[in-house]
Amino acid sequence: MPTVAPLDLDAHCIAAAFIGATPHFALADGAVHRLDDGHKIMRTNDGLLTAVPSQDGSRLLTAGEDGKVFAVAGDAVEQLADLGRKWIGALAAGPQGAVAYASGRNAYVRFADGKVRELSHPRTVEGLAFAPKGMRLAVARYNGATLHFPATAGAPVELTWAGAHNAVTFSPDGNFLVTTMQENA
Repeated sequence: MPTVAPLDLDAHCIAAAFIGATPHFALADGAVHRLDDGHKIMRTNDGLLTAVPSQDGSRLLTAGEDGKVFAVAGDAVEQLADLGRKWIGALAAGPQGAVAYASGRNAYVRFADGKVRELSHPRTVEGLAFAPKGMRLAVARYNGATLHFPATAGAPVELTWAGAHNAVTFSPDGNFLVTTMQENA
């Protein structure tokens, strides 16, 4: 029989996700609440802007106003990236432990071995998504989207459509790319 119980949180909840069978709540103040044999709280970003579960569901990734990316797994909090005083407003979990994050016009892909690849764009990066198969990254930006293969040196594919694209996702089979727009589209 399911149980419904209230959880009083002290800040705005940015994301809620299950890591394994444990519910996690990432708050704007940087606290991550975990309901695992009681109520536990971990500290991550100083001003959290986004949080997503890893593709394998083993950890929660967070990023924020402090320019840092963290991974939360159980009681452990690991810092994955630090861009200094730059806000990180977009975050995506990729295959094989890869993480993509963006600040301003630049997107970054951190591979599982710790190597980082920087991808520059003509306009601010608003959304990131990895394809369901392979290491392909989609970037939503003003006037379209860009598709990268960050593990190779090949040229990106530019998809142009006038307007402010602020989020992006692939279809589960990887055949379609969908963006949301600030405009009514």
